[in-house]
Amino acid sequence: MGIFTNRATRAALQEMEKAKAELAAVKTDHDAKVKHYQSVQETLVKDILTLQETTSKNVGNEYTDYATAVQAISDKYCGTADWGVIQTGAIIDLRAAFILGEGIKVSHTTETKAEAERELQFAKDFMEYNGLDSEMAHEIVKEAEIEGKTALKLSYDDEEFNDWPGMITARLISWLLKKYVVTADSEDYLWYTKLAWEASSTAPAGSLAEEEFVYKKFGGRIYDPNDAQPRIMKCLTQVDRLDKALYDLRRINHLFAGPTPDFKVEDMTTCNYLTQQIKDINWKIGKAIIHTGDFALVGPPAEGVENIIAEIELTVKMISGTTGVPIHYLGLLDLLKNRATGDNTRELVMAATTRERAIWRGAFEELLTKAMEMFNAQSGEGQKSTALDPTRIKVEIPLISEEYWKHIVEAYIPAVTAGIISKEAVAEKFPDIDLEAEAERREKQEAKDAEAAKEEMELMRAKINGGGTE
Repeated sequence: MGIFTNRATRAALQEMEKAKAELAAVKTDHDAKVKHYQSVQETLVKDILTLQETTSKNVGNEYTDYATAVQAISDKYCGTADWGVIQTGAIIDLRAAFILGEGIKVSHTTETKAEAERELQFAKDFMEYNGLDSEMAHEIVKEAEIEGKTALKLSYDDEEFNDWPGMITARLISWLLKKYVVTADSEDYLWYTKLAWEASSTAPAGSLAEEEFVYKKFGGRIYDPNDAQPRIMKCLTQVDRLDKALYDLRRINHLFAGPTPDFKVEDMTTCNYLTQQIKDINWKIGKAIIHTGDFALVGPPAEGVENIIAEIELTVKMISGTTGVPIHYLGLLDLLKNRATGDNTRELVMAATTRERAIWRGAFEELLTKAMEMFNAQSGEGQKSTALDPTRIKVEIPLISEEYWKHIVEAYIPAVTAGIISKEAVAEKFPDIDLEAEAERREKQEAKDAEAAKEEMELMRAKINGGGTE
């Protein structure tokens, strides 16, 4: 009995040891599998995050590179880009028109106009020679709105023009074509000493000395002469999104302008029968039809269209706020509630272009200054008493708005009537008014009136004396 008991015990113990071993093996295998699964999961998560970082980048500005942005603006303005053609063209042309205002006005800084007569005449002829008194001024401003900077090359043309032995030419240098680099003085970042460009497949390398060019930029940091951004570059992404939203709206209108017929029948037999009936009668919307089952005209939900319209309006407002172009100039006339709102938005673009007008005023003054200095040096006039003196003239870019005229009528004219200010002070506020010429005309008119009064007095005295002798 004891023998059998011991054998049974040993067998049970062996089974227990075997079970423990199998359990340990299972546990080890389970732990290994868990570790393996954890490793795979960590690898997958890492790969997914890496893939998201490299393939998906959510940004609010898709044009962070100047060269890429300027090329995109140029393509959009020229009508060769996929998106934003209409909006970009309208914004650039309108801003250029508001920046230039009433055009370039050159006046004298001397006490009398006669002291600066020669300089004024040169400025007038220089503007005429280079078309700056007409379309070329607008073209140069437009180009600067595209590139965010402007560079004008000066050179002497020894061909006689009007009464001058030669004349100075001014030509725009496009950054897109030349990729020029401006060098500033090491001690003064606003003193531009050199403009140069490398050779390309279409043009050789070249450079201009300080006296041969005028350079201005309209964005970027002041201390970096080559850092510039066109105003529209800051909202170029929104310009694209606006055009894409308009395209989405067009797609919806194209697909669902005519509602889609929807027939619901009980089985395929009825479906095939109805399909054949529709085919036989060449059914179109507007024709009557009799059928079994349900019939409806299916279209897109209104919420989707409303969301796109809301996106269009919001994007236009953002573009308007960035560029200063009023929303009604971008096509959303219905957002103007009244005339007062329209007047206020026009003042917006005038305020938004104030900085650019100040820069352009300085650009044209520098242009005339260097043109006169080059003319003096190249023509030999600099050694004569008739040498041109650029300090005798100044440049203005008048911008006359309805609000400006209203201010003159409501503030200046009453001040003249009350004797607070002189008539001459008000006359200076009127554009294209030559005060000296007006004074000369007034003196001539007063002299003419005095002469007429004198003749009338002599006539009356003659009549009186004649009457007395009778």
